[in-house]
Order: sequence, then structure tokens, then C-alpha cells
Amino acid sequence: MTNRPGEPIWYELLTDDIGKARGFYAAVFGWTISAPPMTVPGAENYEIIGRPDGGFAGGAMPLTAEMIAGGARPGWLVYFGVADVDASVLKLRELGGGVIMEPFDIPMVGRVALVTDPQGHPFYLMRGASAGTSDVFAEEPGLGRCGWNELMTPDLESSLAFYADLLDLKVNERMDMGPDFGPYCFLDAGEKRLGAAMKGEPAGWRFYFHVADIDAAKAAVEGNGGQVLFGPQDVPGGSRIIIAADPSGAQFGAVGPAKE
Repeated sequence: MTNRPGEPIWYELLTDDIGKARGFYAAVFGWTISAPPMTVPGAENYEIIGRPDGGFAGGAMPLTAEMIAGGARPGWLVYFGVADVDASVLKLRELGGGVIMEPFDIPMVGRVALVTDPQGHPFYLMRGASAGTSDVFAEEPGLGRCGWNELMTPDLESSLAFYADLLDLKVNERMDMGPDFGPYCFLDAGEKRLGAAMKGEPAGWRFYFHVADIDAAKAAVEGNGGQVLFGPQDVPGGSRIIIAADPSGAQFGAVGPAKE
């Protein structure tokens, strides 16, 4: 991949009901979740999330009984691009992170590792095999793409130091959220703003995907077996958001333009 190291290059839904996920996310984001045109050895059940514009939003993996027994639960994960997965895993260990799955190759896809930060939040490290550039993340509105990556953590400064050292994600700006929340720390990969981190619960990464209308997204969530946990709420920058959970409990966000 030609993306800058530290940029998100793939998103992945873990679900215990792929059938419900297909209908739910089609209604909310206009996605199509289906088998890829070419089966990857060892990932026969993996499905691809297609955007309305014909691009990709990420992938979907049905949870097996073995995965659930090992502690896996429905949720969303991010793949951060790196130049060298093995070297990055070594550095992650030095920084206090953990390794769930050691580096391994996926034929025709790339080399990946499933890891955690020191607070236990999971994510992937990946070196893609493609010479192209991933566009699953878009700073500006791009329907179906992720538009914001938000980390909630019980130890903000430690988390910021970890991601700065591992992925070169810098904090160049902080916004005061008041005494109850503290600073909202924006995360930049070079000149690209990826999202932000703040102290809070539930801990972990949350991803906000672009929609044309937040109120319509809210109605689609509630009309298709999901739950709106927060919002709609206008936020700085002219956007409006909700935080929701799909029918299996996987949490995500949606972001659209604020109402005039």
C-alpha cells in the first residue's frame, strides 16, 4: 500500500450473525456485504463490504464457536498500515503492547498481525500486498467510508505516547471538553487528521462512517434491529453524529452534515 504508515487501510466487522449484518448495514450505510470475487485460502468465510460508489468499506468476518470461546465478541477493528509488520510488532512489545496473533501472510492480501495497545484495545498492523492506495478512510464526506477514528481510553497520556511512538500519530491540537471530560486530542498522520482520543468509557476504538443524513441513519438503525446509544448530536466542524449498536451489539458511529 502507498498510504502513509499509521493511516487506516481497512476496517473489519466481527459478527455472530452475518445474515442480519447484511440487511442492517445495507439499510444504514447502503453497503453490500458479500463473498469476494476470489476466495483467499484460509479465509473462505470472509466477506467484503462494498460501498454505494463501487469501492470498499472493509470486510466482515463471521465469528466461529472457537473464536467466541477464545473471547472474541461482535465489534469493529481497524488495520493500521505499517512499512514492516514484524519490526512494528517488536516495537509494540517494547512499548507494552500485546500480541493476539503473531505476524502472518494472507495470500494476495499482505502481512498482518492482531495486537493490542497497553490498555488492551485490539487493532491490526498490516503491510498490504497491493501497490495501490486504500481509500476506506476519507477526511471529507465520502458516503460509506470511515470519516473519523475515535479512541476512548482510561489512560489518555499513556495511550497518546504509545500511538505516537508506534505509528507516528501526533497530537497537534487539543480541544477542552470541560472538567467532566478533559481534552479531546486530535490524532494526525502527517497532514491528515484521522480522528481523536479522549479519556472515557467504553474504552476502545470507535469508527464513524459517512452518511448523507443522520436522522435517516438513526431511523434505519432503529428500524432494523439496532440501537442508538447517543445522539443525534451536532459537533464542532459542522457535523452531526450518532453512536449506535448493530443487532449483534457491535458499536459504531455515523457522521453526516449538521442541519442548517
